[in-house]
Amino acid sequence: MTNGVHHSEDSNTEPQEKKDCDPISECYICKKVYNIPKTLPCFHAFCCSCLEDHISKSLNQNGQKYFACPMCEEKCEIFKGALPGQYAHAFQDDLFLAKLVELQSAMCEGKLCDICERIEENKPASHWCMDCNDALCETCLKVHLHGKTTAGHSCLSIEEMRRIPLETLMKQKNKVPCMKHNELITLFCVDCREPLCVQCMAVSHRRCENVITVSDALTSRTDVNDVISRLNKLQATVENAGGIGQPDRTLENSIHEAQERINTICNTICDRVRQYQSVLLKSLESQSEKAKGLLKDRIQPRKTGLKSIKAANDRMQTLLRYGSDVEILLAYNQVRKKLDSCQGAIGNTEQKAPSVRLDFILDDTVERFIENFDRLGDLTVDVGDSDEGISSWGVTCTSSDDIIVTDCKNKRIQKFSKFGDLVDYVQLEDEPRDITTCGNRDDVAITMIGKLVIFLATRKTMQLIKRAKTERQYDGISYSEKDAYLIVSSLRDQVVDIIHLDGSVMRSFGSGAGDRVLFNEPRFISATPDRTIIISDVGQNAIICIDHNGKVVFRYKPDGQNGLKKPQGVCVDKLGNLFVADFGNNRVQLLASDGLFQRNVLGIESALEKPVAIRVSGSNRMIIVQSDGMVKVFSYS
Repeated sequence: MTNGVHHSEDSNTEPQEKKDCDPISECYICKKVYNIPKTLPCFHAFCCSCLEDHISKSLNQNGQKYFACPMCEEKCEIFKGALPGQYAHAFQDDLFLAKLVELQSAMCEGKLCDICERIEENKPASHWCMDCNDALCETCLKVHLHGKTTAGHSCLSIEEMRRIPLETLMKQKNKVPCMKHNELITLFCVDCREPLCVQCMAVSHRRCENVITVSDALTSRTDVNDVISRLNKLQATVENAGGIGQPDRTLENSIHEAQERINTICNTICDRVRQYQSVLLKSLESQSEKAKGLLKDRIQPRKTGLKSIKAANDRMQTLLRYGSDVEILLAYNQVRKKLDSCQGAIGNTEQKAPSVRLDFILDDTVERFIENFDRLGDLTVDVGDSDEGISSWGVTCTSSDDIIVTDCKNKRIQKFSKFGDLVDYVQLEDEPRDITTCGNRDDVAITMIGKLVIFLATRKTMQLIKRAKTERQYDGISYSEKDAYLIVSSLRDQVVDIIHLDGSVMRSFGSGAGDRVLFNEPRFISATPDRTIIISDVGQNAIICIDHNGKVVFRYKPDGQNGLKKPQGVCVDKLGNLFVADFGNNRVQLLASDGLFQRNVLGIESALEKPVAIRVSGSNRMIIVQSDGMVKVFSYS
């Protein structure tokens, strides 16, 4: 390198031909190289102008303050305060892709000097500044290397750049500025897992205990490699779980089958109707000729007599006007005879004229069909009735937002950090059923197969505190903060018990008024701030609320579109609002403290599928474990 300019040692090496643009630098919308790439929360990037057009069209269609990602269709919220025409600018600039596009542009033939282009001059570039990411001509290069602030910059010849792999170029001089303070990012907060500049550390992370340099953070890439490994495994699992395209094909096939079924039924009905229509029309043709003949036979004498009477009347009127007395008397006798003859043929003139009708009498069966027919059939969306994974999970949350999950299938307790990392786990000999925090030290109580409740400490590593034998096999469990006792449910005995921490029973609730069985399949339990107890009854498809004396406060078992289907986890927030994991309907329902339905807070549109366990943390995060073991965390307000 001379004066900051790198020269190739091998002068005989021929430059590479023009490289094709990498698909990673192509915008999905316009199919061109990125122009001011912007990144969405789902990690998909688009040109700023392309994204702005997409957002504007989406807002006009749905009228909401969100839009769907053009690639994955994930819902993205519009930033508050963003003005029309500036929506895309509010999203984060993708500096990585911007640099990639610039380097790829520089490596193509015919690259012009960026500085000259800014003053509307076109000069071929000969070098590339690795610090400024600018292409330079020979003249601009000389000025650049002798400037006060740019004298130490590293510049490569364009020809030499084309011989270096793009991966190597991207990692050289890769300085990333902080989006908040525009200073270079040089530090990494291990506690918060965030890259920092010096000002970030001084302002926002001054209380964090573990801040290291970026180079030290990447010296041990255990966490990064672990995340990549988990992503690869998860992607492979999703892709191999029956094929990611199989559900789409199944749905399309079912839509096609339903369409064919509707058309077949309608065509069959119409063919039968048209068949009888043809028979009836032919019969109508023959019957109409018969009816016309009958009518002619009945009305023809009147028609003939009417014509004769009219002719006689006309003759008499003419004779009275122009004829002599003799001519009138001669015609009189003839007219009188004709009148008597016609009157006899016509009959009684005071009677109505004879009529003949041809009526169509509708068959009683068809008449009833028409009266009762209001629809051909119903269309329903079948999301499957598989019970796999039902009642197989439990979840709770500590005061520090750590998530603790009971995995009934694999007989283990797993602890996750608030970032979703697996921190610790305990392998058990028997199957755990449910879990709850108890006390103010983040200890947890777990119901176990074998008439047992175990208590674990969770603040650091999970450790066994004690075991408590119980009289019954319990499934669901919750802790009453006010009374310091456990509330448990038993599917086998169809009861809900209040027990001491040593496992002894204080009170038992299993029957209502008149010894009527209160529960069918009581599974999950939640104690409320007002000392009531919420129970999900899978067998009754109901949520039952009782007070601490066992009296029913309300029973939530709606019909229609809000009807429950195998309800699972229940929990309450600080205000007493009740959340229900509606397993069979793939949604979470929100009820008021008096059991009245408020709304569905999550559903299939939120990628929720078969929710089993649910908990709302103290920081208003909703944690849900699905039947497939997937733990999903949603912000709740």
